[in-house]
Amino acid sequence: AVWIVKPTNRAQGKGIQIVSKLAQIKRFSHGRGVSSRSDQYIITRYIDRPMLIGGKKFDLRLYVLVVSFRPLKCYIYQNGFCRLCSVPY
Repeated sequence: AVWIVKPTNRAQGKGIQIVSKLAQIKRFSHGRGVSSRSDQYIITRYIDRPMLIGGKKFDLRLYVLVVSFRPLKCYIYQNGFCRLCSVPY
């Protein structure tokens, strides 16, 4: 599998790394004694066949506040948004 490693404190694609080996992913795990937010990462599996709209990639952003898990209770903010790529995938 191919994985995308994104730092939590960056934007616009800065600091993103592509990894394919478990040993590479382990470098970003909590086992390193991470203490600051600048050392935190989101690791997601690469989607090789993404869902497209008119042949273009898109994403939806929704804001959800979870106030309890048992019972599950959450609120969804009414103003989410969709981003559509301007060039075909």
